[in-house]
Amino acid sequence: MSFVLGARRRLGIFGQGPFAVYWTGGFLSNVGTWLQAVAGSVFVYDRTGSAFAVGVLNFATFIPIVLFSLPGGVISDRRDRRAIVIATQVISGVFAVGLALLTFAGAATELHVIATAFALQTSWAVAKPALTAMLPALVTRDELPQAVGLNTLQFMTGQLVGPVLATLVLATGGYAWAFAINAATYLGPIIAMVYLYRRGLGGSLETAATRAARARQSITAYVRSQPWIAFVLLAVVMTSAISEVVRTTAPVLVTERLGQPSSDAGLVIAAQGLGYVSGILVLTLLRRRDVARTVASFGLVLQACGLIVASAATAMAVAAVGLIAIGMGFALCLPVVTAALQSEVPDHIRGRLMSFHQIALLGNRPFTALAAGAIAATFGVPVALLAATLFVPVGLFAVRAAWRNLGAQSPAVSAQVVP
Repeated sequence: MSFVLGARRRLGIFGQGPFAVYWTGGFLSNVGTWLQAVAGSVFVYDRTGSAFAVGVLNFATFIPIVLFSLPGGVISDRRDRRAIVIATQVISGVFAVGLALLTFAGAATELHVIATAFALQTSWAVAKPALTAMLPALVTRDELPQAVGLNTLQFMTGQLVGPVLATLVLATGGYAWAFAINAATYLGPIIAMVYLYRRGLGGSLETAATRAARARQSITAYVRSQPWIAFVLLAVVMTSAISEVVRTTAPVLVTERLGQPSSDAGLVIAAQGLGYVSGILVLTLLRRRDVARTVASFGLVLQACGLIVASAATAMAVAAVGLIAIGMGFALCLPVVTAALQSEVPDHIRGRLMSFHQIALLGNRPFTALAAGAIAATFGVPVALLAATLFVPVGLFAVRAAWRNLGAQSPAVSAQVVP
């Protein structure tokens, strides 16, 4: 018994069954999502030879975030969050299986891939606020910042593993197997939610009193009363847009700039993912230090440096250095500002607020993808990467303004938001 307790202490919150199952289900889903994203991008590029067509695919992938995140947030605050996740993952699995079967039959076209991407992301946009809003029900308030950081690590590790898996599957099995594997990964969140149902966790933290308060409280009025939230969301937009420029231009970067086959686009995304993981490990080492006011800004600066290096690279090894820096910078910025949102807002509006966060994180990407694809097609990948450095000064302003406003309300915030 003492051995088991000691092992759980060493694992931290991973030693707690509900969080470990929740994290693992999300990780499997993220691996599939990034496998699908890379395979879909390469499929469209190979069929069309157009960077702009890849931009259209990524536009279709992320525009549902803009259209459906807010309804997803409302549903999350009014329905059982576990049921929402199960229903949306079942729907996603059906669409993913359909695309895989079409591809096995040799009937899939770029239009099928684009339409499926839109459908899968619509389902995900509805589910994501429920997934993020249930996190405080699985850990204590003191553990929440660490849980947010590990949840971000889940996303980043998925972005590292998924593209590498895509490279291997595309080289050995082809597109159909890549799409089929993605379909299977939707079982992860479904199994996790069933487990939480059995444990009576993850539905909602609300009482009758908080439900009444929710009915009276407008999310718009709440955000207006907390000006730091708008600055946090702006910072999320800026750091996220930089990552999307890399993802959109990856197939063109490896073929036209680095002289590699298009299937190696997964390695570009994986290099960025490796930077993400490294950045989270750095944050873990710094979690007991008061560095939130500086580390998020440093992350944005590091992204700018990475963009400059990647834009000048003509060899994969040099490009990887820049891409790792971009990923690490993202990891030093995003978890810090996200943890502030998760820990500082009440549960009865958390789902709706996290839908705003979702729009900030991913809703900018359809437009960023179109712009990056158009610039890369017209002026070349180096210009598209250098243009992305324009996001950095805006992000630096937003981060500093967020800490200034939030610090005025809660002087200890900087110690609370570092995962």
